[in-house]
Amino acid sequence: MIRWPAYVGWRIMQVGFITIVVLPVLANPAFACTGINIKTNKAQTVRQVFTSKSHPQRYIAAASFDPATGRPLITYYRRYSRLPGYYKSFVRHHECCHHIHRRRGQGFGDEIGANCCALRRMRVSKSLARKIKGYMIRQNINSDVAINSPGVGADFWVRTYSRCPGSARVK
Repeated sequence: MIRWPAYVGWRIMQVGFITIVVLPVLANPAFACTGINIKTNKAQTVRQVFTSKSHPQRYIAAASFDPATGRPLITYYRRYSRLPGYYKSFVRHHECCHHIHRRRGQGFGDEIGANCCALRRMRVSKSLARKIKGYMIRQNINSDVAINSPGVGADFWVRTYSRCPGSARVK
């Protein structure tokens, strides 16, 4: 039996982690998010910030900019941590799409456009679109309104579907 020094085992674990976890994320452009720095007007990677605070209007996440540096930001609030994984992915892509739309000069606050963009970026299957739709309706999620009241999730999905049926796939 060969006895390897401890540092060899540690090095193998590091290489394995980089190969299995880091490289696939870096190689997958769907996880990349680039926006425009509002102070320099140059493309910059969006910084993602996770907080345990609640948003005053109950938002799950918000696309914005660092007031000091102008760097594009996505802030994920407390509600984000309780979402199922597939919906977290949708929210992340949705917020990234706000920055993409601004970079392309298509407006920053278009919620339905951000939904369509997120569904396209995720390349959702019919079953995943059905899960996203169901969650949005059950939880009455609608980022156009401050309070998620009964029926607003269904309305939000109908408006998303009518504007991007190829992406939403589920009526």
